[in-house]
Amino acid sequence: MARHRWDPVAPRVRVVHPRALGDDLTPGRARGPAWVRTGDGLYVPRDVDRSLTPQRVVEWAARMPSYAAVTGWAACLLHGAAFLDGLAVGGATELPVGIVVGTRGSMRRHVGVSVSFERMPEWHVVRRYGVRVVVPERAVFDEMRRHGEREALVVLECALAGRITSLPRVVAFARAHRSARRSPVVAWALARARGGVRSPMEVRVRTVAEEDAGWPRLLVNRVVLAEDGTRIGEVDLIDEQGQAAIEIDGADHRDAARQAWDITKEERLRAAGFEVTRATGRQALEPAVLGPRLAAVRQRALDRSTGPRRWTLAPVDRERDVEAWLGDREEAAAYYEDLADAAGRHAG
Repeated sequence: MARHRWDPVAPRVRVVHPRALGDDLTPGRARGPAWVRTGDGLYVPRDVDRSLTPQRVVEWAARMPSYAAVTGWAACLLHGAAFLDGLAVGGATELPVGIVVGTRGSMRRHVGVSVSFERMPEWHVVRRYGVRVVVPERAVFDEMRRHGEREALVVLECALAGRITSLPRVVAFARAHRSARRSPVVAWALARARGGVRSPMEVRVRTVAEEDAGWPRLLVNRVVLAEDGTRIGEVDLIDEQGQAAIEIDGADHRDAARQAWDITKEERLRAAGFEVTRATGRQALEPAVLGPRLAAVRQRALDRSTGPRRWTLAPVDRERDVEAWLGDREEAAAYYEDLADAAGRHAG
């Protein structure tokens, strides 16, 4: 089955590790048209797809000390969290690759990297794509602390959507490191996380609704059924008490077929008694504007929510136990690393 454009689980892609100058790669060859310089004495073949974000991470990892490890969004991406793609809000600016060198380490600073000197025990480190990276819980914890409270929640939800860790695992890690710098930001986000999101913008809209517009804790991506049991559709955010719904219009809502379906679903929700509103990604970044509008929507919903309810929620599909999923995924990741190591030994 083809991978959906907005699949939160990142596929494994092919990366090429930079090569250092040596017997097989002479300075003369490296200066030729077949190679591209990635750092001091480091090169990759020119035909390598350097637009891939994992390739960017691997190239920076080749420049870090042997005792260092990649952390933050870059480690989350190598673990498989697609939404943590190394781009700032807006999708135009590349974020620096986080690298932790430990309390006694050092690394030359560069605009493309963010160096951390915090403690890093070796048990925090695993290998992904042949690169030393911190475990998912440490990577999420570090990335959350780079942001304010709301974006920290986005980071956490994106990691949970990518299924690289679980909420209990992150909670346990945060409790064990509650004295770390900016840990209150992490605690704020952990109290509001629930998983099951489909996009970062969905998290931002939900936070505006709950924190600024007075909505209760919302249901996320639940299927609504009409009175006769027919499926109305999956709704992004639901206020079950007030019979109100919020739909987020992301980039995948722009094609004609999707817009037609959105209109049909909205009409059916209204016929079932819902007050429905829509929000865009840009609006999610303007809480002062979106908040009052969402507050008005909920008040209208409360004013009209009288009489018997004409809809129900479909039962939640019981997914595989998340810990079993994570165990299988970690086993598969180790398998790929073993294959890479074996290939390297054979080539040597």
